[in-house]
Amino acid sequence: MNFSIAAPAIRVTALSGMLLGCLSVDALAAEPVLTARPGVCILENPGKTPCVMALELAWNNNGTGDFCLHSSQSSEPLQCWISANQGRRHAELTSRENVSFWLQKIPDDRHLAEITIRIVSLSQRNPQRRRRRHVWNVL
Repeated sequence: MNFSIAAPAIRVTALSGMLLGCLSVDALAAEPVLTARPGVCILENPGKTPCVMALELAWNNNGTGDFCLHSSQSSEPLQCWISANQGRRHAELTSRENVSFWLQKIPDDRHLAEITIRIVSLSQRNPQRRRRRHVWNVL
């Protein structure tokens, strides 16, 4: 008799878990993904010379739409795609400070996906990442 009571509870729990899993996957899949390669520019003297490098920006989305790629260095979009679910853009970067790129749907002003190219110097490296020697390792 206990089996007949427990079985519906297990089915309801499993079904609700599957429904919640489907909702969270669909909610995450609705947002486009933007990537940049490389994502960091390392300089010896960041105050003296700007970062100059080529980078590849790519985005993809599960559904098609009208999207534009923007940069913090320009007021105009870098490139727009009509009825697309993915796109690629080769860009030349020259900057002394971090540069952000973002993807927008054409009628909307909201940033759907954003990525920042960081400009760092060799002097900003984490000193704790040095190899430390043990006290007893004197030989």
